[in-house]
Amino acid sequence: MKKILFTCLIMGLAFITKAQNPTFSPAIFSAEDEVTFIVDVSGTPLADQPEAYLWMWSSAGDSPANGDWGNSSEAAKLTHVSGNKWSYTFTATILWGRPPSDLTSFGFLVKTKSGSAKTGDYNPFAFDPLIFVPTMLRVFPTKAGSTDIITVNFDRTLGATVDEQRMTPVTATITAFDETDAQVGTPITIPVRVLQTNIWAATFNPKSRFTPGAGHILKKFTYKFNGTVLGTSGAPVNVSSSEASYEFVNLN
Repeated sequence: MKKILFTCLIMGLAFITKAQNPTFSPAIFSAEDEVTFIVDVSGTPLADQPEAYLWMWSSAGDSPANGDWGNSSEAAKLTHVSGNKWSYTFTATILWGRPPSDLTSFGFLVKTKSGSAKTGDYNPFAFDPLIFVPTMLRVFPTKAGSTDIITVNFDRTLGATVDEQRMTPVTATITAFDETDAQVGTPITIPVRVLQTNIWAATFNPKSRFTPGAGHILKKFTYKFNGTVLGTSGAPVNVSSSEASYEFVNLN
């Protein structure tokens, strides 16, 4: 009987100290994507701590931002969200300074700065395999849900027409559709920013910009870039790129 009670006690303590799994945004990400995770440390030794630090590792080794176990680096400090929830944002290739081929998975734990208390390990979390094919129009992240922050990109060096190769983009037009392929609301036009030489980008959150009808969900969106080229007279002429389609990986 004592042995049974002892076993039950150990199992109960293990249950109490087990933290919830973290949530990631975007839900699917490669080692080259910027990702934010939120971890709830309720029920762990880190509960109710005024500060929290990350100790992270990957297939490429410990994170250079960790610092020393007894004195965590400020680069590993988590951002307080609410209650016992903390967040951290990173891009693996930048954090580790390694190519994506070296980064297949990662894990972490949450600790005090001095290492006097810590959670259990959160792992393993896999990076989505990076398959990059340069195209004029592409979406970042390559796989995302309708609640994620999404960036559409235009690379005019890969344009198929003269106008696309010469265009200076100003806006991007986004049109959303539900699971029946019916258009959701009206298209939105958002400003673009220069990402790098000859590449422009526009960022939006589908869920906040499009509201499907009752009982329906966002399934996909189409996008194109709009801008100007110099006409034969030297005056700017309005043009648009071809249109591309993107389907969400998790419908919500």
